[in-house]
Amino acid sequence: MVAMSGAVSRSRSGAATMEPSAAPIGRPRAERGDAVLPVEVAAAPSAPVLVAARARWFRLARECAWLAAVGACAFVGVLLFGLLALDSGARPVPDATAVVRVAEGDTLWSMAARFAPDSDQGAVVGRIVELNRLDPAAPALGGALVVPAQRG
Repeated sequence: MVAMSGAVSRSRSGAATMEPSAAPIGRPRAERGDAVLPVEVAAAPSAPVLVAARARWFRLARECAWLAAVGACAFVGVLLFGLLALDSGARPVPDATAVVRVAEGDTLWSMAARFAPDSDQGAVVGRIVELNRLDPAAPALGGALVVPAQRG
C-alpha cells in the first residue's frame, strides 16, 4: 500500500477533499530545477535481530551485575580484615620487667599470659626471647628469665 500526499481543498458544501499528488509520502518531491534523487529508507530490523540484541544486552547486564557483586564482597572482606587487624584490643608489651624462675611445665606462652595478661601474647613471647637471647621452644628449667611484667 502506497500512501499518497496531496493538497486538501474544500468544496462549496464545506466538506474537505484531498487531491492526490503523484509522489508517495516519504519521498522528496522535485521542485523546479531540482534533480530527483532516490532516497534509501532503512528497513526496520527483523524480529530475530531484535531478540539477539536484547539477549546480548541482558547477558552484558548480568555479567556487570556479577562483577559488581564480586567486587563488593571483596571490598567488604578487605574492610573487615583491616578493622580486625587494626585494633585487637591488646595493650602494647609492658616496658617494666621482672626476673622469674622457670618452674616445671612453664612455657614462654604461659609466662607471657601470667605476667602480661592484657598484652598481645605473641609480642610478649617475642620480647622474652629478645631479652634473654634464648630458644623459644624450651626455656631452661629452674633458670631465671627476664620477662615483661604488667604493674598492678
